[in-house]
Amino acid sequence: MTVAEPPDRYRVEELAEAAGVAVDTVRYYQRRKLLPPPRKEGRVAWYGEIHLARVKEIRALAERGFTLAQIKDLSTADASGLLADLAAENAADPDLDRAELARRAEVPEFIVDIVVNAGLLVPVADTSGGEPRFPADAVDMLVAARTLVSEGVTLEELTALAMRHATHVEDVIDDALELFKRNSDRRGGSRDDLVGLMHRLVPVASDLVGRHFERTLRTRALARMGGDPADTAVLGGGLVVVARRLDVRLDAVAVFASSTEHHRALWIRPERGLAFVGLGAVETITPVGDGRFSAASAARAALAARVHRIGPADAPAPMLLGGFSFSSSGWGGPGGDTPRGPDWAGFPEASWVLPALTFVDRPDGSWILAAARVEAGAEESSAIDALDRRVDAVIADLPPAVPVDLDFRDGKVSIEGPTAAPYETLVADAVAAISAGEMGKVVLARTHEEVDVDPTAVLTRLRARYPTCAVFSFAVGGRQFLGASPEQLVSLDGRQVRTAALAGTTGVGWDDTTDKGLAAEMLASAKIRAEHQFVVDDITHRLAALGLVGETPPEPEVLRLARLQHLRTPITARIERRAGGVSDMDVLRVAGVLHPTPAVAGTPTAAAVAWLESREAFDRGWYAAPVGWCDLDGNGELRVALRSALVDDAGTATLFAGAGIVADSVPADELAETGVKLRALLDVMDR
Repeated sequence: MTVAEPPDRYRVEELAEAAGVAVDTVRYYQRRKLLPPPRKEGRVAWYGEIHLARVKEIRALAERGFTLAQIKDLSTADASGLLADLAAENAADPDLDRAELARRAEVPEFIVDIVVNAGLLVPVADTSGGEPRFPADAVDMLVAARTLVSEGVTLEELTALAMRHATHVEDVIDDALELFKRNSDRRGGSRDDLVGLMHRLVPVASDLVGRHFERTLRTRALARMGGDPADTAVLGGGLVVVARRLDVRLDAVAVFASSTEHHRALWIRPERGLAFVGLGAVETITPVGDGRFSAASAARAALAARVHRIGPADAPAPMLLGGFSFSSSGWGGPGGDTPRGPDWAGFPEASWVLPALTFVDRPDGSWILAAARVEAGAEESSAIDALDRRVDAVIADLPPAVPVDLDFRDGKVSIEGPTAAPYETLVADAVAAISAGEMGKVVLARTHEEVDVDPTAVLTRLRARYPTCAVFSFAVGGRQFLGASPEQLVSLDGRQVRTAALAGTTGVGWDDTTDKGLAAEMLASAKIRAEHQFVVDDITHRLAALGLVGETPPEPEVLRLARLQHLRTPITARIERRAGGVSDMDVLRVAGVLHPTPAVAGTPTAAAVAWLESREAFDRGWYAAPVGWCDLDGNGELRVALRSALVDDAGTATLFAGAGIVADSVPADELAETGVKLRALLDVMDR
């Protein structure tokens, strides 16, 4: 028997088959100049044994942990030198786990999750059920993304762009397959003929499309910059959400209070007849660091592309409920880096949850949305049937409304307690720092502790007492962060962005005449007006950084609450949403440029926050930070978590209140102001 000799020259598809790689991989190696150029005969490129050996060498080195950039250097450098040491350090299994992939690409691990959730990076098939693993060349993809971000491209913009590209690529692939099939059918070919045709034409089509994309990108980029173009020569699983209108109205507090789910969220806008309840968690977004707003926005966009929505056209969009911490690192407090109370376990730097069950009560009726994962390759119909059964069971067992408990009274202003004297001292220190030019304003907060607090009673009372506020509670296990926030950080509805400057505070009187007199004094106060204008100017400047510039009324209005009156200036802007694809603008992204405002931090912001981190005696956690909701279309509302308290599973509540300190602040007056603000919650906690 005669054994055929291997060929001494290969076409590109033959070389790829002999090396056990894809044709696109060979072409990619060529573009990266990892392979010597082939020999050309007319329009045909011929490869030899040297190319085959080199491709196999590249694959072997990649499996040992080298990046392609290192492999390129190895072809011209001494492999026994520093690169060999680096290879030994990075040597690992051919497939990388999530942590190793993030380490080699020098990106946070949550970036890997975002890219995977967007369907842009598919883990290696794993039948063991263990942690997902990734091919070594995934490092290059993440490094490229990191490079773009380091050059000023925001993470959410990059993710949205990549997802739009991926969507269009899938459309092109479908069209290409149909084109190949029609061509084969015209020739009367069999299935084997079609497969052979695809092997021959896919490399040609891929090269054509790739070259066209690169050329078009360069041409359009140069044209937009005013230059002359002549100057330059497989998706994983998803989620399904079923929406159904209810025949009865639900009580949001009752649904929230009756649940035993580990993750629970409540959001009520009483005067608008709007309420959301989220129970359980199908997806949780928990980025960390200064980029947590941007990362949460990008993750929302990636998640939106994976969700299949089932229900009437007027059904609410699936939504995320959650919040952010005030700072990306907890306060160290006076005396060093030792974390100070209260215990914020369960409330990380960011937590945004897509609930398993979402209840929506709005003026046109009540809805329930049920969500579930659909693993890769699983039948979506089975998940839908299971969700329908769960919705039926939930509807049949809705809890009755919670009685409105109005047994509360107006108590005295709380200026006593162990935090009172230290607060006055801290105010005096802040005034001295402001007078020395360290900052223009700083917002100092203090805490107050109450025991035997019933969160459900507090929520029903807040809903009745503060109809113009957002009443909220975010619960993790037996702990809740709750409150009634008067301050909207930002809302986004379609194309309309709304925010407001809320700064400057006075009390209320016992009759309408006294109220108006106090409001007039506040409007006439140069100190209060200057404090308010600080906030207005800062917000408009930050919005301008996103290209969101709107109109601002020349004079503030007075916002009256149960115990307080504030100066308020509404600010609006309009965004342009792209037609088709996933929007790269959402309420989370806008919040990222607004937080923290001077109303909760001070001015200049960086100097004020640094001063607070070193001097404030407690960890703010989610206090004075953005909380709220964002649907998967990017719409939503985030409020500043003021008039708030952290309640532990024993019923002990830590209340928070702050005041803006400027050069002429009087410590006793600022302490009294925090006492007025603390009463907003103390009144509904008094037994």
